[in-house]
Order: sequence, then C-alpha cells, then structure tokens
Amino acid sequence: MDFFLHKEGKEKRKSVSGSPKLGPAKPAKLEIGIESPPLVMYGSMASSTGALLSGQLVLSVSDENVKLQHFEMQLLAKATTKKPVSKDCPDCRTQTTELFQWKFLSEPARFPKGRHSFPFSYLLPGKLPATTNSALGAIDYVLSAKATTPLQDTMLVESSLKVYRALVPGNDRTSLRIFPPTNLAATIILPSVIHPIGEFNVQMRVSGCAENEGNTQRRWRIRKMNSRIEENTKMISPPCPKHVHKVGGEGKGILSNDTRVLGIQDFKDGWKSDFDTHGGLIEMEFPLSVKPIANPICDVDAPNGLEITHKLILELIVAEEIVSLKNTKLVTPTGTARVLRMQFVLVLTERSGLGISWDEEQPPMYDDVPASPPSYAKMVDYEGEPLPDHELARLT
Repeated sequence: MDFFLHKEGKEKRKSVSGSPKLGPAKPAKLEIGIESPPLVMYGSMASSTGALLSGQLVLSVSDENVKLQHFEMQLLAKATTKKPVSKDCPDCRTQTTELFQWKFLSEPARFPKGRHSFPFSYLLPGKLPATTNSALGAIDYVLSAKATTPLQDTMLVESSLKVYRALVPGNDRTSLRIFPPTNLAATIILPSVIHPIGEFNVQMRVSGCAENEGNTQRRWRIRKMNSRIEENTKMISPPCPKHVHKVGGEGKGILSNDTRVLGIQDFKDGWKSDFDTHGGLIEMEFPLSVKPIANPICDVDAPNGLEITHKLILELIVAEEIVSLKNTKLVTPTGTARVLRMQFVLVLTERSGLGISWDEEQPPMYDDVPASPPSYAKMVDYEGEPLPDHELARLT
C-alpha cells in the first residue's frame, strides 16, 4: 500500500516538474478578419483582372494602454518544392515573395484598452497562380501581421488565403484522329473545361468502319472501350544561392515528374452501329467524371516551375469480321483486332458559379429615377359666392 502511494507521489512530482512554463501575457492580441468574397480569378492568367481582397486587422488591447513602435502586415506568396536541391536547406525548399505591405503606423503611437480596427485592401494580380498543394510542390498565400512595442514585445498573427481560378466554359472542342493503314477515323467532341466535381459528356463518331467487297462486307466492330483521366505534375526545383553549384549554374534546377490516375471507366456497350451508310458509322455518347476522392488539382502553370496538366486517354478495341450481304446473319471473324489509342488535353478548373469579376460589378445606376414630385401652388381661401352643388361635386 505504501509502495503505490510512494510511486504515485513520485509520478505527481515528475508531472509537475515536467509541465511547460507559461510565458508572460501579451499586452495585446492581433486578429485578421476577411470581409471580401472568395478570391476567385476569372479567366486565364493573361486575361484575368485579378481578385479583390479586403478585410480588417483588429488590435485587441488587454492592458490599460499599449505603445506600439512598429505595426505592419505583409501579403506573402510561398512556393514550396517537396524535392529540393538540398533536402536539409530551408531556402531551397521554400521561396517567399512579398506581394504587398501595409504600414499602419508612421510613428510610434499609444492605444487604450479595447478593440481597434485597421481596414486593408489589395487587388491580387490576375497573373498569380491559384493556391495549389501537389505531390511535388505547393503554392500558398499568407497574411502575416506584426506589432512591436518599445520593449521589443512582439505580437504576431498569420492567416492563410485560398486563391482560386475559374475559366469560363466556351465552345466544345472537336478533334479528329485517323488510324492508317485502315480507313478508320474517330471524331471526338469534348467540353472546353471540366470540373473536379460532376460529370461531363463525350461524343464520339467512328467512320470508315465498313467496306463492300462484291457480295461481302468487311467491317470493324467495337468490342470494348477504356477511358482514363490522368493528372501530370511537373516541378523544376530551383536552388538557393548557396547551392547553385549542385545544378550547374543559375537558371537551372532539378526536374521531377509525377502522374496519377483520377478516373477509370470501361464500356462494353452503349454505341450504335450503322453499316448501311457509305463507309459505315458508329456513334456513341458517354459520361465521364473525375473521382472526388482522388483530390484532383486544377490546371496550374506557375512561374516557380510548377505545372499541372490533365489528359483523357481513350482505347478502342475493334475486331474485323466479314459479313455476307445476301444474309447478314452469316458473320465470319477474321481474327484481326486492333487497339485504337487516343489522347486529348483536358482543362480542369474550378466552377465559376454565379460570381463575376470584380471589375464587372457596377454601382447602382439612378438614371431611371424620376424627378421629385412638383411643388403645390400657393393655396388661397375662397371668398366669393357659394358654389352650386354640381360645381362642388365636380371639384370633389
């Protein structure tokens, strides 16, 4: 019994001695509040007008008053490579760029107890890449505020910003693929953009799949179709000035590639075959989608060397057969089969939704508001003879 009590007392003393020490309380606290809508850049990097950021930096003073020597905030862009030139060098791993700086004090000032708000705003340039986190690299945007007292007490606060890019859908894209030495040709109609969530339809038309030879017809039939959506990531990791010699000089870096599959679908039916038309025709329309659980990343082409693209790969397995024109039920397989492989570029982007670019928002227009009602003339009491009843009825 004494052993357990003695052991418990030792454990209590050990836990107390190992508890972390609390530092002195800060005289003030900083908070960042974002008031602007989501930061969505509409259009490509070359045509986008950017996104408008606005909010308030709040200084909450807990003491009677506090004197600040410096009070500023920075908007930072951080480009991180996950395969740096030197794995133990933080400068090779992360490169930080200051996009904008707010200085809230031109000289030291004293603030009484309470909350003090400092509004801020900034127009993010449209050429900036969207926030990205891939297997090879990442792009982040951070608001970092700092306040310093004359006694060198420092208050810090950081807030991450999520920047999106949305490309407005345009006309569908039509692509043609031919497969010599056969007469087969495939026409594919794809949407101009696709999205991380939701389906998109693909139209396909295969011509040249039938050829008459006397009383017989040589046909190509589709037996199976496979589709695959791939995401390709390419990252050029730049070195810091201290490790330039590892890559052979400035302007060079280490190239890394990564490919992953975002969706696979197989089709064994769903197409219509018409061998009576000249050359034969096979048509089909099928839905495809990106798996949300794959965490797809939208297309990115960043100046720091990070590039993310997507492509659709279609494989048609066709088999040749000979059919008698006198009796179409007499089908003779020739034993010849081919795999028709096609690749198409896909543009993966965020949905634009109902939002519009900040420069297209207009203030209310008052051109259609009519003028104020006319003023009444000066009224004078009637002093003549009493009016007859029919005149009174007309005036009322």
